[in-house]
Amino acid sequence: MSDTRADSLVQRERAALADALEAGGPTAPTVLPGWEAADLLEHLLLREQRPDLMIGPKLPVPPLARKAQEGLEGLRALPWADRVEKFRSGPQKLSPVRVLDGLMNTIEYYIHHEDVRRAQPDWEPRTLSAEDQAELFAALKRMGRMLVRADVEITLMSPRGSIRIPAKKSSRGAVSVQGNPSELVLWTFGRDDAQVSVQGEDSAIRALENAKRGV
Repeated sequence: MSDTRADSLVQRERAALADALEAGGPTAPTVLPGWEAADLLEHLLLREQRPDLMIGPKLPVPPLARKAQEGLEGLRALPWADRVEKFRSGPQKLSPVRVLDGLMNTIEYYIHHEDVRRAQPDWEPRTLSAEDQAELFAALKRMGRMLVRADVEITLMSPRGSIRIPAKKSSRGAVSVQGNPSELVLWTFGRDDAQVSVQGEDSAIRALENAKRGV
């Protein structure tokens, strides 16, 4: 499931996200509540290169916690351009994250690229190729049922096909969420600026408002 081609969607989204982060600077806004670009970049670096630093400072063993905290502070002390370059270059060649890049990161990078883009007042939806939309739809088929928990039956509908997500417990109706795969991905991950259309009975749509979306 690896995909390290320079023209693959995962690599193009990594490069575009790195460009956006570098251009905006560490205090650039994102659509994520309470997160600036520096927070997003730290999340990305820790996730794929230093997962030990994500939990290390909270360890109950003081020496290990201190060492992890020092590593985290060292990462934050790097110049912004160096932090961006660490993300742009990716993990080491033998890292499992690199081997599974396409499987693990295509949606991750696409969503976070949009988190940066859509924080700008003049943003507009991108036009993705049919091949890119197909790849995002395939990823959504693998993950969709795990991403939305609601008391309504949901059908994600796109030009690439449909995905049915059953109600979490007792069903309070059915709704359809329509849009391109790229926008449905954003919607299932809880992005309220996703360009989708929701249709169904009023009671079912109201129930959908209480849905939990994302990981």
